[in-house]
Amino acid sequence: MPMPASIWPTAASNWRGRRRGQPWGAEEMRTRTRIAFDWRFALGDFPQAAQPDFDDSRWRLVDVPHDWSIEGTPHPDQPSGAAGGFFPGGIGWYRKRLDIPADLGERRVLIEFDGVYMNSQVWCNGRLCGERPYGYSSFCYDLTPFVRPGEPACLAVRVDNARQKNCRWYSGSGIYRHVWLTLAGPVRVAPWGTFVTTPEANAEKAVLQCAVTIVNQSGSETEAEISAELPEEPGVTPDRAMLHLAAGEEGTATLRLELRRPQLWAPETPRLYTLRTVVKRNGTPADRYDTRCGIRSIRFDSERGFFLNDRPVKVRGVNEHHDAGCVGAAVPDDMIRRRLRILKQMGCNAIRTAHNPAAPVLLELCDEMGFLVVEEAFDEWKEGKTPFGYHLYWDAWWERDLADMIRRDRNHPCIILWSVGNEIREVREGRPEGLPIMEALRAVCHREDPTRPMTCGCCNSRATLAAGYGPRMDVVGYNGGGGSCFDYEKDHAAHPGMILFASEHPHTLQTRGVYRTRTWYRDLAHHKGPVRWYASPRGADAERRLPPAADATAQDRPPLELMHVPDLTDEELFPHFDPHYLSSYGNAIVRMSILDSWSLTSRLPFLCGEFRWTGFDYLGECYGWPAKSWNFGIIDLCGFPKDAYYFYQSRWTAEPMVHLLPHWTWPGWEGKVIPVLAYSNCERVELFLNDASLGARVMDNKVMELRWDVPYHPGVLRAVGYRDGQPVAVCIHQTASAPAALRLFCEEAALRADRTGIGHVVATVVDEQGRFVPGADPDITVNVEGPARLLGLENGDPLDTTNYRWNHRRAFHGMLLAVVRTEDRPGTVTIRAEARGLRSAVCRVEAQEALPWT
Repeated sequence: MPMPASIWPTAASNWRGRRRGQPWGAEEMRTRTRIAFDWRFALGDFPQAAQPDFDDSRWRLVDVPHDWSIEGTPHPDQPSGAAGGFFPGGIGWYRKRLDIPADLGERRVLIEFDGVYMNSQVWCNGRLCGERPYGYSSFCYDLTPFVRPGEPACLAVRVDNARQKNCRWYSGSGIYRHVWLTLAGPVRVAPWGTFVTTPEANAEKAVLQCAVTIVNQSGSETEAEISAELPEEPGVTPDRAMLHLAAGEEGTATLRLELRRPQLWAPETPRLYTLRTVVKRNGTPADRYDTRCGIRSIRFDSERGFFLNDRPVKVRGVNEHHDAGCVGAAVPDDMIRRRLRILKQMGCNAIRTAHNPAAPVLLELCDEMGFLVVEEAFDEWKEGKTPFGYHLYWDAWWERDLADMIRRDRNHPCIILWSVGNEIREVREGRPEGLPIMEALRAVCHREDPTRPMTCGCCNSRATLAAGYGPRMDVVGYNGGGGSCFDYEKDHAAHPGMILFASEHPHTLQTRGVYRTRTWYRDLAHHKGPVRWYASPRGADAERRLPPAADATAQDRPPLELMHVPDLTDEELFPHFDPHYLSSYGNAIVRMSILDSWSLTSRLPFLCGEFRWTGFDYLGECYGWPAKSWNFGIIDLCGFPKDAYYFYQSRWTAEPMVHLLPHWTWPGWEGKVIPVLAYSNCERVELFLNDASLGARVMDNKVMELRWDVPYHPGVLRAVGYRDGQPVAVCIHQTASAPAALRLFCEEAALRADRTGIGHVVATVVDEQGRFVPGADPDITVNVEGPARLLGLENGDPLDTTNYRWNHRRAFHGMLLAVVRTEDRPGTVTIRAEARGLRSAVCRVEAQEALPWT
């Protein structure tokens, strides 16, 4: 059965539009297209599927990115276990027909995979192109020897994620990132072959230096002329260089451009430039290659922290795994953009890619939207953390995987640090055998990119520094464990010149809509040894005794160290919540609260910043069945902010805001005193219940939160924030009655009708008066009509193991997210939501042709 070609152009290109005999221009010699649609896929092992005559007519059609694990139902018997969220793995095959143009000529055919998890093997027309074990690496193969002009080529990909466990979090399975096909001449810029640096970058002048690597596969020696220009800046004089290349040789030329009064890249002003490289072969145009770049300078100072463009910048970051709830690891570009937009609105300015190389599209969007990035390579070295993890491939692959990550991504202005590992066993345990590994990793980082420092996320700084790892890192990352988060000032004094940042801290847990008034420490219940307690740096413990174990008789370095967070009440006020869910009062912690952590980070000038664990909830790495995820995120799997989100917004943004917690629908709690907290960046906040003032509080920026103890009565709870005596922000919670109806709205005003456009449709449960019902959990059925289909439903509940591909799911604390994806035709998309006993809801959105990416 012949398969249709489905090549999605990403730039103006027409393989068959040139008249025979007409010479190719440089811009025509290179075309890059995304291969997205109508791949054939089957789960299982089919050794003959590598052959072009294999019958795949019964295989189903899928679009890539594709993750087959997320299509399964979590089950406690799955070998991925808690680490993988109990989702299935296995072996899968993909096949795709590629139409090779008849006028291919001398051009080469290159296939590039942004990421395949894991142990991928690629064949073209039955010939093995290559293998790649690491599921997070990008890689490229030259298909030219295996194809013929004018004849279709059969691409086959085998993916093996059967040996479990091989990852400490949900990895997904399959071709879960983009695939690209490039046609380019024999004398061309090599893959990831430009390296743009800015040795001088200030408001008056910028110098752009571009190292360009050229390959010669023409079969004869060649004179290559390379030029570099900024096409958007006609006043900049292009630079040129010559390379003499023998057949099969590659060489590097360095070019230099000067730009007056450049616009510097920064999170607030993420200005990007296009550097265009043109290659001529013996005077004839041979290649054109565009590199998007930014002009900025970075430096790290052991006393004053991080500097961007010679200005001190406190890093306000989050750690992020690569999945996105109901779509698993195959995250559409629109969803990545939405997630970054949510973080941006919180005031976040940085992301650490935990704990692997990022998807290229994520870095492109970080460039565009203004995020600093710490890109991480590995979660383990030679000593493994899982039976079938990366340690099995370390000796053969570590250098290539690290070098490929840096070469692929070093032109991104967003990246400020290369991280060579996270909580590496050799490092956290202070083992001497890890010292030469760290030195080798740093050498590769500096070889591939001398302009950025390297780091490593260290979980036990005491053992790490005692073993001598500190001087072998340019910047030391503190992950909080082993007392690390309590040692910033001590280590700064003991190790002059050492640069440090909180690479993974704080670790707090919160479930949207859940509250408890008694503090919970993750490790305290099962800990049998002594505990050392620390008082809050905010002074919150000044009038409260620390627990007895904090006295001078406790061991100097006990195995468990905690910062004290006082209980809000003597007796638990909300005992009815499932114990698997965690409190949103900010009192469910691992070591230190979000307020105490930011208090330290903000007041210590030498601490470059912090990356909290995590921004979004993620699949896997949970405590065990029946959970498929845990609640470290300050934003849930749907992308719905939790209360902690607004604490960070109050500290990280200037636009006036105030946020109240908890909600104000507590039937049966009448007369009970409820602690009401407010986060705000206003000078003063006044609280009202049913229009009666409960008093105003002045925001103490050391304490960073306000509290009222309010006897519960149904009605309207309202907080008003003031600046200069004027009301500038308000937050309102209304008591809801019984659930009566559903409401739907689509976050997007319109969708792209190109099979990739994503709509995020939010369903909420309301009462007869239209008030949100925070405790409602009806089973909601969603149907989609028109030129789109339902991609998945998400509710943010870590205990809900309903299959993500079903069209019904319970609301969780009154909310549900439906993700829809467009087809390739315009029209009206209608989304309907129904639940037994509630009025249904309808939402309509237009799918439009040629809608820009936003």
